[in-house]
Amino acid sequence: MTAAPLGPVVVAGGRGDVGTMLAAALRRDGNRVHILDPTCADDAAPQEGSSDMAIRADIMAPTPAAESVLRAAATVVLAVPEPVALAALPPLAALLPPDALLVDTLSVKTAMADAVHSGLPDRAALGINPMFAPSLGMAGRPVTAVVYRDGPPVDRFVAALRRWDARVVPVGADEHDRVTATTQALTHATVLAFGLALDTLDPPAAADTTAPPPHMLLRALLARVASGVPEVYHDIQAANPYAAQARRALRSALDELDAAADDNRIDAFDTVMTRASTALEPGLDRYRAICGQLLTMLPSAPPGPDLENGGPR
Repeated sequence: MTAAPLGPVVVAGGRGDVGTMLAAALRRDGNRVHILDPTCADDAAPQEGSSDMAIRADIMAPTPAAESVLRAAATVVLAVPEPVALAALPPLAALLPPDALLVDTLSVKTAMADAVHSGLPDRAALGINPMFAPSLGMAGRPVTAVVYRDGPPVDRFVAALRRWDARVVPVGADEHDRVTATTQALTHATVLAFGLALDTLDPPAAADTTAPPPHMLLRALLARVASGVPEVYHDIQAANPYAAQARRALRSALDELDAAADDNRIDAFDTVMTRASTALEPGLDRYRAICGQLLTMLPSAPPGPDLENGGPR
């Protein structure tokens, strides 16, 4: 099956993880891809072995070289933080061809949906959100797709995502933000709160060396999240209109757990555990099986200097 052309493509923020992933996929389809990024080393320098350009530019205030490629673009991808994407709409409205497609990769969609409808009229526009770290690869993984304004370019881009083996999940802008408040904001808040609690407790070293598998798994999740890009995680917590509600639910749940632990009746704690497991229905058994598989994959001892260096165990 021949890939429908999407180029020339401009990827603003093309030096970031998501921008790099999408630029590579677009190039594999045969599209000409230009990168706009303040971290590019050279202004309007051709990519090695191709006619693609790497332009040192801020999408909010494009340089003449950036303006040139934007005027000729068939697709523009904004792989940038939300404040940058919103501020970029006025210059893009003046530069983009009438038939160009705008794509954003923001973690929050409602503000962008409103801004596109008011500030970028009559152009096809799509919001996508890869629900995974780009290092994991796109194959089989979910990518949410919010259609701000439909058109043939939107259909071609969604078809490309499916051709790249992404599992495209169409959602509305508000639905997207309600979903990600649960799947991202709540998850990250839980993991980071676990890390803050560990720091407050200052547990003895034996807590690491004797950690049972669930605790080790939480430490691994903490290491991954806490090593991420702060701007990305901040956007998820601060910009999502439903994230504060998710954090309040987490605080309330801890209060409920406290009350059940302080109660001398086992049935109170049983009620808490039952309520918690009910949230996973009807997939409780499937998630239990997934956890079993993950725990068997964990090392039998925590990673330490001796193990990492091949020393005594």
